[in-house]
Amino acid sequence: MKISKEKQSLILAGAITGIISVVLVLLGNPTNMGFCIACFYRDIAGALSLHSAAVVQYARPEIIGLLLGAFLISLVKKEFKPRGGSSPVLRFIFAAFVMIGALVFLGCPFRM
Repeated sequence: MKISKEKQSLILAGAITGIISVVLVLLGNPTNMGFCIACFYRDIAGALSLHSAAVVQYARPEIIGLLLGAFLISLVKKEFKPRGGSSPVLRFIFAAFVMIGALVFLGCPFRM
């Protein structure tokens, strides 16, 4: 079975992300959220003084690195195309429901 170059790069990226998640836990991230996007955004909201829970007020370098890395790779590969899409308000509301559900019900679909 021949795996395409694109699928190989996706598999490699997933493996690297999993390894990074394990390393982050070994370096001190809580074991229940080695690399949890929803939890990290909650921490950044606290760092910006959007809530007052002192335990979760930390600007997570993982999110900053994820955003900068994705932006830089899109520039390098010349794939950066800013666009709004249809129904931005509806997209925002759906995203808010996903994040609230992830944090309230501890069912984060972005947790590794």
